[in-house]
Amino acid sequence: MAKAIVVYGSTTGNTETLSKSVGEGLKDSGVEVLVKNAARVTSEELKDYDGIILGCSTWGDGELQDDFISFEEEMGKISLEGKKAACFGPGDSAYPQFCKAVDVLENKMKECGAEIVIDSLKIDGDVESELEKVKDWGKRIGQMIE
Repeated sequence: MAKAIVVYGSTTGNTETLSKSVGEGLKDSGVEVLVKNAARVTSEELKDYDGIILGCSTWGDGELQDDFISFEEEMGKISLEGKKAACFGPGDSAYPQFCKAVDVLENKMKECGAEIVIDSLKIDGDVESELEKVKDWGKRIGQMIE
């Protein structure tokens, strides 16, 4: 059975909510899933999973959410060759740097050798109304990492 980890950073709870839906979709596709806060994960742990999904909101002028700052720096020290990966995050398109953190993390995963298997998911505004869409996105990822 394929194993995936969903790592999220959440200040207001939106990214955590999205992470749970991504995890449900992965489980529905038959993947063993761990959903974990970025503040409680080391980049070394990523090596234990077939699929790595990162979820992060964007702050300020396109910065990563606080829990992800040191995690993203730490990722530069590891190889994710052979890993399937995806990124998602909530945002507000009224800001010029809409979901910029998602792009930053996706680029970092590519630099580390991971294969991005699906277009990133950027949720604009209210996350609650998008949970089915998010779950379906998670299912599609699960089908690609089996």
